[in-house]
Amino acid sequence: MKTLIVASVVLLACVSGRAMAACSGTALTASQLTTLLTGKTVCGSAGTDRWQEEHRLGGELWDYKKGPGDPVDPEEKVGTWSVVSGGFGSGKVSYQYDGGSGFLYTVYNNGGGAYSFCGPSTIEVTVVPGPGC
Repeated sequence: MKTLIVASVVLLACVSGRAMAACSGTALTASQLTTLLTGKTVCGSAGTDRWQEEHRLGGELWDYKKGPGDPVDPEEKVGTWSVVSGGFGSGKVSYQYDGGSGFLYTVYNNGGGAYSFCGPSTIEVTVVPGPGC
């Protein structure tokens, strides 16, 4: 039993350490965030859950799903996004989802097209031009 507890503590320390390292260094500025996200798709995953969110001009946020015209799982607008450029939260990206959920993230460049969105949770993503991942 002690071995299981020790192994669990070591694993937790490794996982949380990696998440903390991903949320360190220099965060992207408001200008860099605007360039990074406008007209692009953020591709993320957590366990078996995967998502593709298009950051359209004008602040619309779309879940790409299987794409336009798919008869089973077509894209749909799920909310709005914006880059905070002044005052509290400057240099962060804000998401407001239809139905009321809102989130604020600081974004760090991990290199190689990978980014960490650090806020209520840490999300590791890639960003690709245009729609779909």
